[in-house]
Amino acid sequence: MCLAPSQVILSTDEAGAVAPPIFTSVGLDAVNGPGDVFVIQSLLNRRLPKPHTEVPVTGAMDPGTVLAIKAFQAVVMGMNPPTGHVAPGSPTYYALAARPLVAKEQAPTPRFGHVGIVPPEIIEAARASLKRWGVPPSITLAQWIVESAWGAAMPPDSNNPFGIKALEGQPAVESETREVIDGKVVTMVARFRRFASMSEAFELHGKLLSTGSPYRAAMEVVKDPDRFADALTGVYATDPQYGTTLKWVMDNYRLKQYD
Repeated sequence: MCLAPSQVILSTDEAGAVAPPIFTSVGLDAVNGPGDVFVIQSLLNRRLPKPHTEVPVTGAMDPGTVLAIKAFQAVVMGMNPPTGHVAPGSPTYYALAARPLVAKEQAPTPRFGHVGIVPPEIIEAARASLKRWGVPPSITLAQWIVESAWGAAMPPDSNNPFGIKALEGQPAVESETREVIDGKVVTMVARFRRFASMSEAFELHGKLLSTGSPYRAAMEVVKDPDRFADALTGVYATDPQYGTTLKWVMDNYRLKQYD
């Protein structure tokens, strides 16, 4: 449950300074003033689930910062789906600015949502997809990161980190999702496939890309992950920046080493 602003104890640094406010929105579909982005990046590094890699504090918005906001919203705030957006005075801002819990108060370490860290079992599942279906692990891992915010945001009880929709008669759960339609982000309820395990989700994801007719163009450039990512834009996801985001994630988190 999100706390009201009056209930939040703002975090302080070692000198006792209170976390600074932001004056414009930050993140996805936001104003992203450099000073405000700098503040949110700094707060993310204090408040993201540990362990995590540091979010570069540059004042420039990038896909990694958006994904970090989503991971924070999903793990710490229980937001599903996360928005990747922080507005001034919003619950997300106050959650980020709140004083971190002391060690004895901290919740158990979550399984997923550790920004910059891909669990070994996820790497192994991506490599298994390469052996069976020929899909590059860099693509599989990038989609796992982007679609589920480091595994933290999946439709409830679905074991579905890839946002795979359910066909008629398939096991499914209903969950809100955000799609880009006519250039606008629209929230809707959709039926997502429910899997018995994470490995089953990776198996179907590989099969979908390898054999599905919409992804034929992507599989024709399977040896080039960047071109593969571009071929998924507007096909796997409605986001016109989908391929650009996947490429950024592959490069900045060195995912091509797994290919």
